[in-house]
Formats: sequence, structure tokens, C-alpha cells
Amino acid sequence: MLPLSVVREHGAVVSGTAETTQGRTVILRHFGKPQKQRTSWTLLAAGTAASAVQVVSHWHRRKRACASRGYVALASNPEQHEVTWIDGISDICDRYDAFILDLWGVVHNGAVAFPWAVKALEELKARGKPVVFLSNSSRRTSTNFATLERLGISRDLYVDMITSGEEAFHLLTAGKEASSLPSGMQQAQKLLTFGNNSDDVKYLEGLVPRSGSPPEEAELILARGCASMCTSGCDVRKADWDDIEAALSVLAERNVPMIVANPDSVRPDGDDSPMPGRIAARYVELGGPAPYFVGKPYPDVFESALSCHISAGLSKDARVCMIGDSAWHDVRGARRIGLDVVLLSSGVHAKALGVPQAPTRPSRPSIERSEAFLGALSHEEAPTYFTTAMSWQDPTSGVPAVAARKSPRVITCGLACVDILLSIDKFPEPDDKVRTEDCAWLGGGNAANTACALARLGTPTAILSMVGNDAMGKGIINELKADGVITDAIVLAPDSPSACTSILVDQQTVTRTCINTPMSRDMKTEEALAQLDALFGHEHSEEAKLLHLDCRHPDAAVALAGAVRHRQNVLITMDAERPRPGLEELLQLSDVIFCNSRFPALWTGESGVPAGLQAILDRCPRARFVVMTRGERGSMLMCRASEIDNLQADALKGLPVTCCQGSYGDYLTLTCDAWPLSSEILDSTGAGDVFIAGFLHALVERKPFSVAMATGAYTATQKLSRLGARLGPAFDRPTFASEA
Repeated sequence: MLPLSVVREHGAVVSGTAETTQGRTVILRHFGKPQKQRTSWTLLAAGTAASAVQVVSHWHRRKRACASRGYVALASNPEQHEVTWIDGISDICDRYDAFILDLWGVVHNGAVAFPWAVKALEELKARGKPVVFLSNSSRRTSTNFATLERLGISRDLYVDMITSGEEAFHLLTAGKEASSLPSGMQQAQKLLTFGNNSDDVKYLEGLVPRSGSPPEEAELILARGCASMCTSGCDVRKADWDDIEAALSVLAERNVPMIVANPDSVRPDGDDSPMPGRIAARYVELGGPAPYFVGKPYPDVFESALSCHISAGLSKDARVCMIGDSAWHDVRGARRIGLDVVLLSSGVHAKALGVPQAPTRPSRPSIERSEAFLGALSHEEAPTYFTTAMSWQDPTSGVPAVAARKSPRVITCGLACVDILLSIDKFPEPDDKVRTEDCAWLGGGNAANTACALARLGTPTAILSMVGNDAMGKGIINELKADGVITDAIVLAPDSPSACTSILVDQQTVTRTCINTPMSRDMKTEEALAQLDALFGHEHSEEAKLLHLDCRHPDAAVALAGAVRHRQNVLITMDAERPRPGLEELLQLSDVIFCNSRFPALWTGESGVPAGLQAILDRCPRARFVVMTRGERGSMLMCRASEIDNLQADALKGLPVTCCQGSYGDYLTLTCDAWPLSSEILDSTGAGDVFIAGFLHALVERKPFSVAMATGAYTATQKLSRLGARLGPAFDRPTFASEA
């Protein structure tokens, strides 16, 4: 592989490897900006197969400042082709009459719909811009219609849908005159199918009288997945790559033709597990005949999508634009038939661009990574436009303007990590190999989850934490920033990798198994105290602050709480999730204690919830009150008699929850219902952290305890409908919290 060198006019250098042609020029341009802001690059050497481009670049400060919101345009000689950065689909909506959209990575990820994409679809519909979905899904359209409905994507937001699985099905079931398949494929009755182990039986039942056959007898191969095989009737069995390889060897020797119902070679989430396109490539390597591909980037499916638009009344000379996340399939295919195309950075290429993949809130790739990535694309892979996500406007804006304030009102101190969610059919046996049904990298950590939710609610929030000085650590910080959290006090540890938790979700038993990988050391006391004045101001500052602790980095947390406890304007709260090192010291320093329903008995040894909460207050004389979450049963607060004016159980009139005031011994109690669910629970991870954020948001606004409990309940319920531990960009702030 030959090196690619890109020399900028004022001397910066980008280097790496890429498939390219000598003499290509990369031009920096932002949508709508004048020509004078363009900056040219020229590729001086040619390479072969594309790989991740490593960027080594330094920028002239003045040049970078004027280009900070302008990304890359690509030009290729002899005919120039520009790639223009847009902030959102609204930038180009008026240029086109209709749109064709990819699905996975653009609108959803199989588990959740992306809220910014749904909003963009609604905006397009409102402006009379029809949408047709075009997907390389090997499933039939009826299955995909059901998926969209399950994810809350209304049928009136799109005209129709084309999937490679549906197109392949029609080719196999149409008559000789209607099918474009070679005659040998049309006549074949003995079929070996590589399937997805999901809808194989239903799909194959529609192909009768064709019947499953073993490799030694099959007359046709149907590649629509890499998780199962059908070699007898419609009976489907699980298969791994070794099974597939063995079957391909026999089939290649017999020269059996193959139809590929999904040309993808890698998963839409960028994972390297095999896809049908990989089967096709391996089949050719083994000497088999060239496969017949159905799907993107091949022209027939694009023509079918255009036909859907025309059938719905669109003019044949209408201006149509493609939106997708794959340069290999969406861009290449759209350009082949003359369509303009928008390439998204938050999809299959997210890792190469150094940004989190949706459904994590989109973030803008760096100029260096964008230029290197686009410069490595072949001419036919270069899109017309480049942007973060299928969003109407810039999805990286609109975050509560935390940074606009002089200082945060809440500082969380504790864990910030990555949750790696692995959804599997069932928990594996020892030495077993299994494939994930879904995989997501999501932000986690109690303190980080609470900080993100507070920022979403509009409370200026900073976090004091520690991450590794590695790619994962930088991703953690970027995601916190995207949610509006001030991250200046995060310590980068060069001697430790970032913390992460692998979460195995067993779909059969609907249970979770968590495997924690902590950092090799905790934050040091001096590292925390070095941030004291920056976070809390000078000792006599009059601005009210709140310090929230999650008992991680215990030595640093104890030192920090001890340093601020004597300040009259600082309230210390704590999430006592479970007994940990430093718990006893931190409880004695806390004004407010949050816990789950298991903690009181676990820590105090008392049976019964009221007795356990009473024991906590008895043993923690500084604590004003303790709040316990009880899941679907809501929450309970116990406080000292001096807090009676703060209860106000009757402050929730008109809300779908009720607070009840009572007493237990010398203490007062307040219970609050859980907020009614508006949708099915998708994931309860982080619900307690988000409840705390809702309560603290109301508390710093000096709302009564009843309103704080209702705000926590509402906020936690909003999180339950979302995968992961964060609220996400579609969160609606509770107006009652500000009106009460």
C-alpha cells in the first residue's frame, strides 16, 4: 500500500493510506460560504485499497478559526467534484423535490429511532417533500414496515419502501418475462439459503415450491445473512462462519450460481462480523461463479425507489437527493444513476471519523479527520454533501447553553465511563461462541449520567472525574460535551485505560450480566483539590453551589467534600448506591442522601423501609433528608421536622402523580407516585441517576420537595423509553418544575 501525502498550501501535512488517483484536490468549503474561504489540498501520491487514514496535521490558528465551521469539499481531476458541508437537511431542502433515504444508521439502529431523524422526516412532510426508504435489509418490506411502526415512525412520514430482500424475493417468484435473473437461476428449484436466523422461515415459505437443499444438491444459493442455513425444506438451523465456509467450498466446486439479497460486507454499525457481501467475496475466492447482487450500490434498486416516487405523483424530471451513511453503497449507487447524495458521519463510518455512532447524540468530526476521510474516497464514493446526521438543523447545537454561564451551579464528582451493550439470544455456555443481535457503545457512570441529565434540564453542570488519556476517554469527554456538561475538570490519566462496563443482555431471559473494567487507579486527592477554586469559586463566593457525589474515587471525593463542607453556600448530596470504600466518611459529610430500596436494610441492618431510612438519618446527623427510589412504586423521602415547610404535598395539583405526607417517629415522610408510562420500557439503565438529576434540578431552583420528587419521576420515565443511561436530544423539559 503506497503512502498518501496531502500538502496544504501553508504547509500542514496529512498522511496515511488510501485508494485514490494522483492529482485529486480536496477543497474546504462550508455550505453557503463565499468562494474566498476555500482552501485547496492536492493528493501527491496514489495508493490502493482504502484503510483508515491517520491524520498528522497542524493548523495555522488564523486559518483554522475562519474554517472552524467549514468542512471539506473534494475535487477530482480532470472533472472537479465538490463535497459541501451542511449543518442539516434544511440547508438543501429547497433544492430538491423528493428524497430517498437509507434506514439503518440514518433513521434507526433496529432498537431505537433517532429523534433528530424523526423530526427531519416531519419537517420534510410539512414542506411536501416525499420520502422513499431504500434499504439493503434482506427482509421483506412487510417486516420492515412493522419495525418502523414499533419504533414509532409513522407510516404517513414516507411514501414507500424498497428493500433488497423484497426485490430479491420478487426476482425469485416472478415469471420468466418479469424477472431479470439469468434463466438458470429462474429454473432452479433446489435452494441453499444462508439466512439471518430471524425471519428465514417466513421468507422461505413464500418461495415454495423451491425447497431447501444441501450443498451437494443445491441448484441455487440465496445469501441473505450469516447466522443460519437452510438445507432441507424450510427447516433453518444456526450456522457460524466455519459452517458457511464448508458449504461454500462444496458449492464452488459444483459452480452453483448465487443471488445476494444484501450486498453489505460489514454490519451497519461498523462491526467487522460477516455479512452476505462477505459470503459473496469468499465464494469468488473459492472459485465460484460471479454472484448476482440485489441492492445498493446496484442501479436496479435505485430505479425502483424512483419508480415509487413517480407512482406517487412525482414528475419524472423531479430533483431527487439520496441520504445515506455508506460511501460504498449509498453514495456509489446514487452517483451511478446521477443523483446528488448526502453522506452522514454518524453511521457506518463513525469510527473512521472519530465520532460516536447513533443513537448517541451526533457530534461533529474534526476537520482533520473529515479531510483525511473524504480525501481517501474514490471519485465515485465522493458525496455531494457531508453532515453529521439525518437532522433538520445542526444536531450539535441547541444544547442548554451551560458554557455561556460564568460557572456551574451543580458539580458532580464520580464515575464517567462507557457502557458496551451486547444483546445476545441467550447467555453462552463455557467455551461457546455467540454473535450479538445488537451492539451499542453508550455513555455511562453514575455521576456522568446525572450530569448529562441536569444539563439537559437546563441546570449548568460540571463534572469532576477521571478518564484514560486514550480514544475511549476522549469519546467519553466528547459525549459529555455534546450533552452540555462542562468537562474542564476531567483529569486525563496517562497511566490507566478508561473505565468501561460490558453489559450482556440475554434476550431469552430478559436479564443483564455486567462485567466491569475499572481504571487501574482512582483520582488522587491532589488532582481533585487542584480543581477546587475553578469549580466552586473563592472561599467567600456568594454564588450557591451543589456538589453531588457517587462514592467513586473515594479519597478524592472525601477530600473535596471536606474542603467545601464549611462553605455556607454549598450543599453536598450523595448517591449511596451500595456499600463502597469511602461510603461511611461521605455519608457523614452529606446534606442529602439518595439511595435505592435495597440500600437502607443493607447498610443499617434494619428491616422495613421506614425503619431503614430512620436509621440512616439517626446515623448521619448532618443529613437533612434521604430520598429512596422504588421503581414502579415511585419514591419516598424522609426528613427532619425542621424541613416541614419544604414538603408541600399539595403542590402537584393537575399532575398525574400524587404526594402523600406522613410521619415516622420523630421524622416526616413524603411519598410520590411513579410517573405514568407513555410508552413501553426499553431500558432501565441509569433511571436512578436521571431521577436524582430531576430532583436536584428542582432543588437548586428552590422548589418544594413534592415538586422535586415529581420532576425526578417525570425525568426518569422519559429515560425508560431510550436505550442507555442518558436522556438524549428528544427530551422534553418538565414545564411544571419551573411553574410550581
